[in-house]
Amino acid sequence: MSASHRIVGGICTGPASPGEDGLTVYGPGGAVEIVGRVFDFRGVPAADQDEVISGVDGSVVRLRGCVILGGIKAMLAGNGDHPVADAAGAHWELSDCAIIGSGRRCPEAQDGVTVTMRRCWVHDWGRAFDVRAFGAWAHRGGRIMAEDCLFTQSAGLLGLGLGNTLRDVANHIGQAVNDYGLSALLRPRTYLPGVCRGLTADTGGLALATRCYRNRRWIRVEGCNDFASYGRALDMVVLHMEPACPDMREILGMSLSEYFCSVI
Repeated sequence: MSASHRIVGGICTGPASPGEDGLTVYGPGGAVEIVGRVFDFRGVPAADQDEVISGVDGSVVRLRGCVILGGIKAMLAGNGDHPVADAAGAHWELSDCAIIGSGRRCPEAQDGVTVTMRRCWVHDWGRAFDVRAFGAWAHRGGRIMAEDCLFTQSAGLLGLGLGNTLRDVANHIGQAVNDYGLSALLRPRTYLPGVCRGLTADTGGLALATRCYRNRRWIRVEGCNDFASYGRALDMVVLHMEPACPDMREILGMSLSEYFCSVI
C-alpha cells in the first residue's frame, strides 16, 4: 500500500497482501503525514510480514501520535534501493509515538536518512522475534536523534528465551562480521544481546540522544549522558503521548499510561 499525503486515525491490522509492508511511503513528492493511527500486527504470521512502515526513494515521513503493536520489523527509513535519493532528501519525524513488542527496526535508518524522535516510547523490542532483535539503529550514514524518548524492557537479559537469545547473538555476530570483517570478533559490542540495543549506530551511522529514559542500566542508548528519571518518563506518557495517541483501552485493555505503569 502506498500513502496519500495525509492519513488520520484508523487501525491497520496487517499488509494488504502477504509479504508486503503495512504502509510504504514513496518519494519524492512532498511530505506524508500519519496522525493518530494504530498498526496492530500482533496477529499477523511472521511469514506474511515485511515492514510495518517503510519509506523509500527520498520520502519525507511525519508520524504523530501513532502506535505500533508487534511486527517483526517496525520502521525502515531507506531500503537500500535508492541511496542517492534518500541521502539527498529523505527525512522522518516521529513525535509522541509508541512502538511496543516489535522485533527490530524501531526504527532503522540507513543511506543517509535522518530520523528525529521526540517523546517516543520503544518498548520490548525483540518480542516479535525472527532473526535478531534491536531497537533504534542507524547505519550506512543514517542518523537517529532522540529527545525525551523512552527505551524499556519488561524482562531481563534472557527475556527472549534461551534459544532465541542464542540465535539473536549469533546473528548479530554475523552482521558485525559482514560490516567490519573478522576484526569484528575483537569488538565487545559485537556480542551485545539485542535486548540491550535500545539506540545504537554502526558503519558511519550516527545516534544522538538527550533526556532519554531507560528502565534497565544494561540498555544501551548511545550518545545520551543525561538520562531522565522514572517520574519524568511517566509525565511524558501522561502529558504528551497519551493525549496524542488513540485511546488504547479497547486494544490493550487499559490506557497507554496505565499500560506503562503495569510493565515498567
